[in-house]
Amino acid sequence: MSARTRHFRTMILDALDLHARVRPASFAIDDVTYGELRDGASRVAERLRAVGVAPGDRVVLYAENSLGFVYAYLGALRAGAIVVPANVLYRESDLARIVEDSGARVMCVSAQSRPFVASGYSGPVVDLADVVAWAIDAHIAPYACDRTPDDTALLVYTSGTTGRAKGAMLTHANLAAIASQVTRAWAWTSGDTLLLTLPLFHIHGLCAGVNGTLATGARLLLRERFEVSDVIATLRAGKTTMFFGVPTMYVRILERADSGPFPAVRLFVSGSAALPASIHEAFAARFDASILERYGSTEFGFALTNRYDGARYPGTVGFPFPGVRVRLVDANACDIPDGEIGEILVSGPNVCAGYWRDADATAAAFVNDTDGTRWFRSGDLGTFDTERGYAIVGRTKELIISGGFNIYPREIEDELVSIDGIRAAAVIGRPDAARGELPVAYVETEGVADVDIEAVLATLRARLASFKVPREMTIVDELPRNAMGKIDKPALRARSAM
Repeated sequence: MSARTRHFRTMILDALDLHARVRPASFAIDDVTYGELRDGASRVAERLRAVGVAPGDRVVLYAENSLGFVYAYLGALRAGAIVVPANVLYRESDLARIVEDSGARVMCVSAQSRPFVASGYSGPVVDLADVVAWAIDAHIAPYACDRTPDDTALLVYTSGTTGRAKGAMLTHANLAAIASQVTRAWAWTSGDTLLLTLPLFHIHGLCAGVNGTLATGARLLLRERFEVSDVIATLRAGKTTMFFGVPTMYVRILERADSGPFPAVRLFVSGSAALPASIHEAFAARFDASILERYGSTEFGFALTNRYDGARYPGTVGFPFPGVRVRLVDANACDIPDGEIGEILVSGPNVCAGYWRDADATAAAFVNDTDGTRWFRSGDLGTFDTERGYAIVGRTKELIISGGFNIYPREIEDELVSIDGIRAAAVIGRPDAARGELPVAYVETEGVADVDIEAVLATLRARLASFKVPREMTIVDELPRNAMGKIDKPALRARSAM
């Protein structure tokens, strides 16, 4: 193993130490320097050890974005613990499932999240305000526990929208690989400043935003949440070079920001949900900036990205990140020709070790080549074009089969959001005795009081095959979404079944 490979296999905490040693006064998180961040994380590690955290123990982080969250994350890793980020929108039942399944030793919370801690949990609960106090207390001796690259670092629970939530085990080597891939692909350097409003309990915010910053020695401007006026003002101020967001954030920026470039911003990234082509095109026209769309998952971080240097095509997610391999296969896991629709399989050093205490789910999620290559079955459907790269067309579980015809909701949704007055759309299958399923649509409008449903359906009939046109279209004030802005289709299916 080369020195470079060893570095990338352990680089998150190693990179923090390196930057703290070589350039301790450089800013890391807001106005906290690399020297302060390294020392603070080591003190937090000591205090976590003092409250009973041993190597391999699980530490749940259940809070909104804050400096305390970052200190707790790094301190727990330094103490040898496994960090379990929990969605801050979860309430007692959802949270209890994660706490119980992970076997949490300690929970770190904020003043806002503490009231929702599951009543059945009896272990230590640490307030992030205390974590920050530990980090700046020079009387606390630093502590660090050695861990190997193959030790689990993060236990990130899937949304559970297709069933019981499962904990994806990401190792220290996985985190290093993910950070290496995104920083190389996006030309990230120590001279960059990232404005981050994505939640840190999610892969996009934590593994790309925080870990990417630490890997390069760059600076992070961290916000508790996305506030469109603050984001626009910060981007206009010319002090940030990168912004990572989800499609709904770009929609809000388009609604509120005047035309003209954002000075100093060299890269806008979108992920976690499909970016409509119309939003990509409108953003480029308004701000002279082409959004770079990428594709990822809890289980492997990131797999595909539009090229940093080169054309970015609306509706596509580009090509594999450095070190990542991607295949499209049929139901029998056999490769399919370019241009056809197949399930996306991913292989690489970024792919998780499996699911926590769930051997059956792990076995079902992976297939092995005859040469021993391990491929993760993403459940996402895509196509490939040699010039434009990959495009995501839907989920295997969202495929609608109507009268023997395959219907991919993404295709219909893209057509709907291209129609004036429609801001977002979701298409689901409704059971039908005669045809198996029928497509039905829910749309969110742009403050338009009267969208002519029949006119919209007539437009779709002119653009799509008849079997793809929704049999019903419902206008809603707001589509249900998860914390990352992704439309919650199970909630719509439940509504449709009523």
